[in-house]
Amino acid sequence: MKKKVPMFLMTTMLMSSVLFGCNSNETSKESSKNNPKVSVNESGFPIVDDKITLTMVGPHVGKGEWKEREYFIEIEKLTNIGFKFQTPPRDDFPTKKQLLLASGDLPDIFYASDINHQEQIKYGGNGILIPLEDLIDKYAPNIKKLLEERPEVKKAITAPDGHIYALPSVDDQPSYWHMWYNGEWLKNLGVTELPKTIDDFYTLLKRFKTEDPNQNGKADELPLSNHGGVGELDSYLLAAFGLTGSGISLNNGKVEYSPVQPGYKAYLEFMNKLWEEDLFDHESFSQTNPQKKAKGHENLIGVFADAHPAFVLGGSTESTDNPVFHPLTSDLTDQPIVPESTGIGGGTFAITKENENPEATIRWVDYSYSKEGADLLHNGVEGTYWEWKDENKKEVRLIKDAPEGFDSPEDFRSSISPDWGIGVPIRRFAQDQLGWKWGNDKFGEWLREEDKKKLIPFETPIYPGVYFEDDELKTITRIERDLKTYVDQMKAKFITGEAPLSEWDEYVKTIEEMDLNKLVEIYEKAYERYQQN
Repeated sequence: MKKKVPMFLMTTMLMSSVLFGCNSNETSKESSKNNPKVSVNESGFPIVDDKITLTMVGPHVGKGEWKEREYFIEIEKLTNIGFKFQTPPRDDFPTKKQLLLASGDLPDIFYASDINHQEQIKYGGNGILIPLEDLIDKYAPNIKKLLEERPEVKKAITAPDGHIYALPSVDDQPSYWHMWYNGEWLKNLGVTELPKTIDDFYTLLKRFKTEDPNQNGKADELPLSNHGGVGELDSYLLAAFGLTGSGISLNNGKVEYSPVQPGYKAYLEFMNKLWEEDLFDHESFSQTNPQKKAKGHENLIGVFADAHPAFVLGGSTESTDNPVFHPLTSDLTDQPIVPESTGIGGGTFAITKENENPEATIRWVDYSYSKEGADLLHNGVEGTYWEWKDENKKEVRLIKDAPEGFDSPEDFRSSISPDWGIGVPIRRFAQDQLGWKWGNDKFGEWLREEDKKKLIPFETPIYPGVYFEDDELKTITRIERDLKTYVDQMKAKFITGEAPLSEWDEYVKTIEEMDLNKLVEIYEKAYERYQQN
């Protein structure tokens, strides 16, 4: 008698096959079944004498297919390990990742897949993701060295059961999400010193609005603009009122929920003031990122957040004319606050139970935690994206001009490496550790100096990436599902004036009635466990 497949599982399997395709060359389990376990060379290259091909799933960004990218071609030559790729678009990837995990149609490797803590605990606990710590100890000297040199990294990636189920990306040099000023506007208004207080920032925004800094004779300036709400501005503007985050945060070592703190109310009052005086773009809650950037390319925006100022304002990506935002103080904080850049990104690489060669696989990824491997992963080989400045072939490299069809060298780099716009397994060494420097990376050198002056001195600890017990996760999910929706809705209403801030006390009471104390208690316990590790 045949067993019936449960309807929910049949639906999941059907959706997975539709979303990922049924090409026999790309099914997740194919390479595992065709790869018998092989012997692994514990050091040197190749990693395996007999070539193996593994399946890899990751989110697609940038130009070109992964199988055509220089990094994967070169590292296959080096290691004797090749791949068959499934790379759904980044926007679709979270859903499709869940379909694979739920259906059991597993690849050998999840790469740059943002395997979050909850997924690590769930799928590590049920055996879908395998523990990595013993493999690291025996086969991954670069990862082992990293965890010894930076114990906070090991703390951040070790699950409550003591296992490591996913590898991180690690930056040895602090990196930040930046806010920027339109340098042309500053120059046209004769501004030589950036605001350092919230009041001075407001005054400058007023000048942006009223003094025609784009010099087109029209009152069309948008002093401050964003897309999809205010999230990208929060780390800087909330910090001006003493807060290190928009949700659970740390305040002098104490776990707090920011949306009910006095500083959050002051932030909302300030943003509402900007809204009422047309200093904050009224389309910020509705417009898309491309729509915001189109305004920037028309020289309509004065202050904004993005990975690079040229992405919004246009112009050369090497321009240093648009200064980094300086953190602000206010009546609520007399010291600038910059939420700490830990440099640790989690869940970038995981091995599944279908992988017949985990030893070879961990050796393969370990290379990207070495200086040479990280260089290959990020920059590719000599002569493609970069070249040596002179025949000595040391000390100074030059970034080459982009080939035809690419907007910039960085745009071109997205076609040779997966390390572009997603979190990959890598250790990014600080520039002074590399033994060489970029000879024409004017912007990069300038930005590092900006960070040293404006951001690094004011770093303030944030609530870390902790692991939760299963029952804690269930409670958090139950509480935060409705809580986050309510807070986000009220945030927009308070800023736009749809809800007056005279309703603040009622708003706080509503949040407290949504089991806020229980939520904070769970985060406190998890933080205590984290500190004890």
